[in-house]
Amino acid sequence: MLSMWVTAGLHAQTAPTFTLEQAVSYAQKNSTKVRNTQLEIADAKAQVREYTAIGLPQVNAGVDYNYFIELPTQLLPTEAFLPPGTSLPPGAAKYTEAQFGLKHSLQASVSVSSLVFDGTYFVGLKASRALVGLTKRSADLTVYDLKHIVTKTYLMALIAEENQNVLKKNIENLDKMLGELKALKKNGLIEQLDVDRTALSKANLQVEFDALSRQVQLAYNALKYQMNYPLMDSVRLSSNLKDLLSLPAANDLEGEVKTDNRIELDVMRKNIALNQLNIKRYKSGYLPSLGVFGSYQQSLQRNNLFDADDPGFFPTFVIGASLKIPIFDGLAGRARIQRAKLTVSKLELQKTELERGIHLEVLNARSSYKNALERMNSQQKNLTLAERILNTTKIKYREGIGSSLEMTQAEQELYRTQANYLNALYEVVVTKADLDKALGN
Repeated sequence: MLSMWVTAGLHAQTAPTFTLEQAVSYAQKNSTKVRNTQLEIADAKAQVREYTAIGLPQVNAGVDYNYFIELPTQLLPTEAFLPPGTSLPPGAAKYTEAQFGLKHSLQASVSVSSLVFDGTYFVGLKASRALVGLTKRSADLTVYDLKHIVTKTYLMALIAEENQNVLKKNIENLDKMLGELKALKKNGLIEQLDVDRTALSKANLQVEFDALSRQVQLAYNALKYQMNYPLMDSVRLSSNLKDLLSLPAANDLEGEVKTDNRIELDVMRKNIALNQLNIKRYKSGYLPSLGVFGSYQQSLQRNNLFDADDPGFFPTFVIGASLKIPIFDGLAGRARIQRAKLTVSKLELQKTELERGIHLEVLNARSSYKNALERMNSQQKNLTLAERILNTTKIKYREGIGSSLEMTQAEQELYRTQANYLNALYEVVVTKADLDKALGN
């Protein structure tokens, strides 16, 4: 058992410590979601290179070899072999079998082709590059959302740990008071009931402390999960709620609601621009397209492949161009353009709705923050008052003009006020984080 405690102590000492900023940074570097977005960016860039290659010269080479075990036979009209003016003798075959070619056939060729002009290609190339920009902004949104999630999870772990520390301090104070009461009881100055009430208060706090210890572990596990940190390893948090209590700027609370900082809107704009390029691409499909090509080939046909006396290689060299002019496609292109325009219209409506949603989110976040700040200030005053009441009750009890019941009630009221204050402080920090997210800060 002792070795287990020593091991646990050493493990706790070596556990890394994270501030809120460090936890967010760790999550953004190690999150599976973030790494997946990086792969998506790399894939989008590869798509650009793949699409660019379509317009570059294409060079192909090949070698074909055939060995004819039996040469193909063709049937030719026998009359074709008769002198002019003569007819086929009675009983003669109407067709004559003929074989063309040699046993061995070898061809080596090189071909080159290149796209000269295609409107859909150039628009598509621009769209593929725009897709990279859209993918990058979507990745930025993932990183930003992860920051907000880790922040709130970090704060949950902090509030659970803060409550645990307060309970631990209260238990220590009660334990000290219980010792004093036992001494007074021994001297016959108080009744056993006074000692039992304080012992009961301590036992109840211990139950709450044990339950809160499990909540702290759950909160830490949630934080490690969001950070993509090993769940079996330990971490420590160095920030505290008061350190993270920062007031927003005046414009953030009262100024005009601006939505330009929200990444979601930028993603939506880029998505609209990409679909507008899609319309342009379909329209470019009505333009002519031009390509050029060239092919060079050497052919060898021999009965004996390695007999130099047989015929040698015969070259074939051809160059050309291909011009395609669309005339009528059954109105398919027009339908594609119409659908693409409808998609843009739907995205524009979604963008308008997103702007309205962001506006509402900012207003609600401002109201929630103001309410939380007012509640925290009120609970802070209540905490000061509860502490003063308890101190006064203790003095009265020690002087014999107060009851243990009054002291127990004052203690319980202080514990409730402490919890209320910590929860109010936590709510202020959380609503500030929500406000920053709503504003796109």
